[in-house]
Amino acid sequence: MDFSHMSFEQFKSRFSSEDHCIQYIFHMKWPKGFICPRCSHRHAYTTKTRRLPLYECGQCRYQASLTSGTIMEGSRTELYKWLLAIFLVSRTDEGTTATGLSSLIQVTYKTAWLILHKIRSMIQNSDTQNPLSGSVRIHSAIYGRPFNPSVHRHPQEHLLLVGSSSSEANESNYLKIKHVQLPTPKDRHISRNEIHIFRKQHIETDTQNVEIVTGFYTPKRLRPLIEIARQASNWINHTFHGLGTKHLQAYLDEFCYRRNLTTRNISIFVHLSQLCFPKTGVHIII
Repeated sequence: MDFSHMSFEQFKSRFSSEDHCIQYIFHMKWPKGFICPRCSHRHAYTTKTRRLPLYECGQCRYQASLTSGTIMEGSRTELYKWLLAIFLVSRTDEGTTATGLSSLIQVTYKTAWLILHKIRSMIQNSDTQNPLSGSVRIHSAIYGRPFNPSVHRHPQEHLLLVGSSSSEANESNYLKIKHVQLPTPKDRHISRNEIHIFRKQHIETDTQNVEIVTGFYTPKRLRPLIEIARQASNWINHTFHGLGTKHLQAYLDEFCYRRNLTTRNISIFVHLSQLCFPKTGVHIII
């Protein structure tokens, strides 16, 4: 099913009952039918006396919950509200705030914030497992205003490293934007140590073709990467009305996640569902 062109009301209608949600999540966890996590037996007895079904392996009697191993494990929030939250996060036209989500799915602000935090944690975990490779270009950028054209950094300026890996056809196939937090608050020079940390954490070890430009006024700067950083900043400012240091990285990762999937024509909702309701022992790759 194509979720990319669904409106919010159409999506609500599609998952109007818990049974519809159960069927979808079951299919995401076991697309070829139930497989016991312990013994790989393919038959289970279903217990439906609880709020959510419990699947008992017909061979070893292991009991598998529908939500075990998912972001919903231990949550009392209805399944359709989780799916609505995932759908809202997957939209490319705008972001989703905890205040807005709280109103749309009728939960407290605290619950909405926790749901979004868990979804963004899955996005961040996915990003850490997908390093840059091939031909890699890295450039410095700044999030926040005002831009201070001096040797010192303004308190509202946040230094970024924008990294992109390209295919043999020189097409960008994966993007990362990382917040660089320097030990000296007023420093605006990204040192070799920060570059080393970025390479170690976000680029495949055997990658040879890496170009790094950190000077803000060098003519070697690539405008496409600077423009992407500007788009990320505009999206954050428009949706969340600016961010501080604490949560900036999570929102940068969310921006990159949607962009990476969109450029590959991959359904964001389906991919995000795979992250949130993973098949046992499967690593989801973008």
